[in-house]
This record gives sequence, C-alpha cells and structure tokens, in this order.
Amino acid sequence: MRQLTRATRAYYGLILINFVALMYNASLYLLVTNYVLQRDLSTYLLQKLNVVPGNVHVMYWSTAILYGVLVLLIFYRHKHQENKHSELLLLSELFIIILLFWLTNASYNGLIFLAFADIFFSTKDPGVIKNQFYWGSFAVVAGIILLLSNDKLLAIFVTLPSLDVYIDTLPTNLAVLAGAIRNLLVTLNIVAFTWALFTYVVYMTNKQRNIEEELRMMDRANLELKSYIEVAEENAEIRERKRISREIHDTLGHALTGISAGIDAVLVLVDMDKESAKKQLHNLSEIVRQGIVDVRRSLNKMRPGALEELTLKASLQALIKPYTKIANLTIDLDYQWGEVDFEKTTEIVIFRAIEEAITNSIRHGQAQHIWLKLTHDETHYYVAISDNGRGCPNIKYGFGLTQMQERLATIGGKVSYQGDDGFKIKIMFFK
Repeated sequence: MRQLTRATRAYYGLILINFVALMYNASLYLLVTNYVLQRDLSTYLLQKLNVVPGNVHVMYWSTAILYGVLVLLIFYRHKHQENKHSELLLLSELFIIILLFWLTNASYNGLIFLAFADIFFSTKDPGVIKNQFYWGSFAVVAGIILLLSNDKLLAIFVTLPSLDVYIDTLPTNLAVLAGAIRNLLVTLNIVAFTWALFTYVVYMTNKQRNIEEELRMMDRANLELKSYIEVAEENAEIRERKRISREIHDTLGHALTGISAGIDAVLVLVDMDKESAKKQLHNLSEIVRQGIVDVRRSLNKMRPGALEELTLKASLQALIKPYTKIANLTIDLDYQWGEVDFEKTTEIVIFRAIEEAITNSIRHGQAQHIWLKLTHDETHYYVAISDNGRGCPNIKYGFGLTQMQERLATIGGKVSYQGDDGFKIKIMFFK
C-alpha cells in the first residue's frame, strides 16, 4: 500500500509539473510580448519570427482552461475505471494534449509523458491491460506524437513562432535564466515520469508476488485440510467401529449368552420336568426375538456394505445371488431404472425395503417365486415386489412393515401392501 501511495504521489507530481511547465511557456509568450511592446522591439521580433504570432492572451487563458479540463477528465476516468466509455475519455485526453501542444506553438512536449503514465495508471489488475490491442495502438500513436513534437523536426513541416526567438529578445542574463528554468522543468517532468513508472511497476510486481505467495499458502492450507479431513474420517471410522463393537457386545452378545445358558437348562430339564423345559424354551424364544430386534436396530444404523462399492442395481443382484442357491426358490429382477444416481439416503432406504420384502416372503410366506420390478414414469419411481407365498388376508403391521413405512417416509415415499394371492408390496416415490 505504501508503494502504491508513492506511485500515486509521483503521478500527481507529474500532473503538477506539467501544469507548471505548460503555464511557464505560455507565460513566457505573454511576458516577452509585453516586454517587446514596452520597449518598442516589435519590429525586431517580427523580423526574427517566420510567422506572425497569434493573440498571446487568448493562448494563455485557453491553455489554463484546457489543462484544467484535462485534469478533470483524468481524475474522472480513474475514479470510474469500469465506465464503458473509458476508451472514449482517453481519446478525449489525447485530443486535448494535442490541442495544448498546438496552442502553445509546440514549445512543450512533456504532456506526452503524462499520456504514457495515464495508460499505466489506468491498469486496475496487476499485469493486465484490458483491450491490449487498443492500448498498444494508443501507445504507438503517443510515441509518434512525441517523436514529431520535437520543435526542430516539426519546423521542417510547420512554421510556428518559436519560443526560443522570444527568449532571445530578453537581456542575456534573463534569457539564460528563462532557458535554464525551462530546461529544469523538462528535466523534472522526465524524472517524475520515470519515478512514477518505477514505483508503480514495483508495486505491481510486489502485488503479483504477494498474490502468488497467498496462492501457495492456500495450496498448503488445502493440503493440510485434506490431511486433517483424512485423519478425522479415520478417527470417525475407528469410533464407529468401537461403537458397533460395544453395541454388538451389549445386544447380540447378551442375547447369545442368555440363549446358551437357557439351552443348558433345557438339556437338564427335558428328561426331568417337561413342563419346566417348555417354559424355559418359551423364555429362550423371547430372548431370541428381543435379540433379533436389537440386532436389527444396530444394523439399521449401518449402510449396506454392497452399496459402498457397487451401484444400486449391482447391489440388488448381489443381494439376490445367495438365495438362488436355495432349492425351490427363484427371484426375478426386472430393473428399468438405468444408470440413475440416487442420494445415499435414498439408496439405503430402497435397498433395505427390498431386503425386508424378500426376507418376509421367504420367512413368513414360504414363497418359492419372488418378482422384483423397478420402473418409473415422468414424475415417480416405482418398486413392485410380489411372491407366490401364503399371503396374508389380514395384514398386521409388525416391526418390519412399520419400519419400511417409516423409512420410505424419510424420502417422501409411500408403500402399500396386499395379502391376497401371495403377498404384494408397491413402493412409490418422487423423482
């Protein structure tokens, strides 16, 4: 920021020095003309001039006004760099510079340096100049004007009242002083132009370097963040494994321990007291059912392993494959969903619903043939599961069917059951 402030100050200094130099030359025309008139040296001056000069008072005030307009244009365009008429404004500045150059009889060409500096300070982004062809053309035109603005070269083509002739009419000491001041202002203009560009280029270079450094820091931060995420995921996986281990220990382990102890008791009672043995078997049955409930509750918190590595279709095929080895059981899959990509939650819900339906058809319906049909239309996806089992005219919503309804509700789905002529399940959810 300090470097940008230095560059801006140097640029403002360049504007000020150009104003002083321009008005100094215009003042020389005015003051020398008054000096000539007071000392009746008009004939002497006109003999040395190749052309009759214009009104120096008009030149003086016109120069001051035009330069004021130029400065206003510069500040306005810098303040509104995104203005769509920025190029037109810059051309207007160049036109005023040419007009000032001509108005002061080509006595001062330092304004071209101001035009060059204006190009650089119009650049908003580091190292980027919008419409490079346009700016390049402008730079070429300004360079040609600078070359042609040399008073000796210009004198070959155009006859203008030379300021050097005006200065030569002054006494020697005043002429030397006026010439020295004029040369000093030209030198200061070049120094200010060089310093402004130097500080601006340094600022741009450092800004570009800072941006690159920030990008490198962002890359390092991203790498560290990725490493942190990987560690966090690994820790989360370890915690989840420990949680599952504890849950299995607290549910399945407890149930199996009770079942083992109960079986040992039945073995002892079966020959001694059959009624007590039956009661013990009844208790074991309750323990088994409760264990199944606990295991299901634990497993429902886990995503199916097949879905981790396979698509939904491949996961369903993997689910069906073990049942094909069972005698007198056939499962037909008609998958019409193509390469649909569901959210993970939706995949889990659909997979679990189909898994529950197949389990119920085999366990409760004793089905020998199960049909799975997955279709869709413009607005919905459909899953139809039917079997040739015993069916259930009076459907009772147990844990499995209730859980299926609740799961499907989480994805906005609906399910219906029909127990006549086998068992049928129809699932529908929005696309």
